[in-house]
Amino acid sequence: MLVLGPIVMMAGFVTLPDFEGVVGQEYLDEVKALDLDMTFVKMFIVATGVLMLFGGFFLLSQDLMANSGKVQRDLLMMSRMGFMFAFTVFYLFFALQIESIAVAQGVNDAYADDPALVDELALDAHYMAEGIWGSMPIAWGTALLLFGIAAVTGNNSPKESMEWAYGLPIIGALAMMSSFLGVGGFAAFLLAMFCAVPIGVLMLTGHLKDTGAESD
Repeated sequence: MLVLGPIVMMAGFVTLPDFEGVVGQEYLDEVKALDLDMTFVKMFIVATGVLMLFGGFFLLSQDLMANSGKVQRDLLMMSRMGFMFAFTVFYLFFALQIESIAVAQGVNDAYADDPALVDELALDAHYMAEGIWGSMPIAWGTALLLFGIAAVTGNNSPKESMEWAYGLPIIGALAMMSSFLGVGGFAAFLLAMFCAVPIGVLMLTGHLKDTGAESD
């Protein structure tokens, strides 16, 4: 899941329309021209990738807990809370964007008699989605940071060079949080998305055990 999740996410993201910084009438004009069904399918693909990626981290943290000390277990538990929050942010963002597009295109007949209200509701949902998305860097970044620290300290300290791969999420966390400094942009997002792929690959090839305690 750590390998396929980011790939599925990427496949969906590159096909989605980019509404960052698009507001007002420009946004309304763009969403009214979209194919709602295709947009829903693309968001569903991304949502599936999110579920796979965060689910992979969640399950791996559970395996790592078996050999972790108390501090590391606490860190892993907090990281799981962070992943759950980030997961929620993703899904709320998708739901609000779909609702915004649906309202703008008149899917909901309840507002058909008031075009001005339709536009207002569509924009409100869009702005709310963008506001919620703004919490993503801190939620996802914190989860990656706590996971990475717990995975390479205490009883989980690397005994072989390959086991340092468990610390890669720390790099992803720093990249994600760099967005608060106005640097990195989509590249930082990609780094956070793919930082666990080496872990998944090493597990699939038998170079890492899922407990993180010993390598083959």
